[in-house]
Amino acid sequence: MTDTTDRCFSGRLARLQEELEKIGADALMVFSSELDNRPGIQYFSGFTGSFAVLVLGRNGGRLVTDSRYFLQAEEESFFPLVAMEDRDPWPAVGQALRELDVKMLAVEDDRLTLERGRALGKIASSVVGTSGLVRRIRAVKDEEELNVLRRSARIAAEAFEAFLPAIRPGRTEAEIAADLVHEIRTRGAQQMAKGHFVTASGPRGARPHGVFSERVLQRGDFITMDFGAVLDGYVSDMTRTVGLGEPDPKLVEIYHIVEEARKRAVAAVSSAATGRDVDSAARDYIASKGWGAHFTHSTGHGIGLELHELPVVNRLNEEKLPAGAVVTIEPGIYVEGLGGVRIEDDVIVLSGGCEVITSASPTALRLLSPA
Repeated sequence: MTDTTDRCFSGRLARLQEELEKIGADALMVFSSELDNRPGIQYFSGFTGSFAVLVLGRNGGRLVTDSRYFLQAEEESFFPLVAMEDRDPWPAVGQALRELDVKMLAVEDDRLTLERGRALGKIASSVVGTSGLVRRIRAVKDEEELNVLRRSARIAAEAFEAFLPAIRPGRTEAEIAADLVHEIRTRGAQQMAKGHFVTASGPRGARPHGVFSERVLQRGDFITMDFGAVLDGYVSDMTRTVGLGEPDPKLVEIYHIVEEARKRAVAAVSSAATGRDVDSAARDYIASKGWGAHFTHSTGHGIGLELHELPVVNRLNEEKLPAGAVVTIEPGIYVEGLGGVRIEDDVIVLSGGCEVITSASPTALRLLSPA
């Protein structure tokens, strides 16, 4: 473990201890199974396997997993391993609680199933529920996380630029989506951020979450692609809209409105601004141009080990964006029967502004040759 990594994990655990003291808990249990809640385990321990229970207390921590991951756990995590037998983790969790002398255990009640709660009740003397505790801690990224997110964003942006010649009339949305996946994977990403990411062309562009289909690209189409890369567990998330040949002038007008809204929202980002402030910078401009009813979602959201994290950038968030958070800025306009435009960047919130980390892909309107 490098000095930087050690400092980052120490900082995460220190923030957790502060939160546990507020609620009078000795430890927090984080439970992950397959794709459920794996980011929480990785964030505090470094372990990336598909099954684990992590107990974090005042006296250290214990990682519980099964025989598939004993070697991996010893390589990735600095916490002592408590090996579970068969497929029942609870005896090992009970052992971890005893070793750490846990009297009051905090659990993520928004993550724990009823079945697991019943099993835990048999081995834990006192339990207190928390909701969103780990997500709040994870909202502010440390130095190591920011560096990985920068690399993840650059992979996605550079892959999109290399992929653009694949957009041609006669090809399907599904075909060009596969080409983009290839470009992202060959640049080192472990996978796409979204298994069924947005590729919406022509009138289908009016669907903000229009997953790729067998629709054939045509001259005059606008094509919106919302995608990202996963690198070391960290997710980038960006959207670009390009034209194929000469599109409808109304779509060109909409594009320039969305691009100006994006610029205004990015300029509004800082640790002095609330999520509502940044949302309003984009939303109010779009509304002033007569398209307010066609901007139907939030301006952005946090990203990190999950695609949607805190903080949110919407009309309801009156809290200031914390420095070190990474958020998307993604205004859009969608018109049924015509199509749509969305432009999305990832930015790091700073005390005096922000750092755009998807800038390797320009946002100005590009009309590709249909030849």
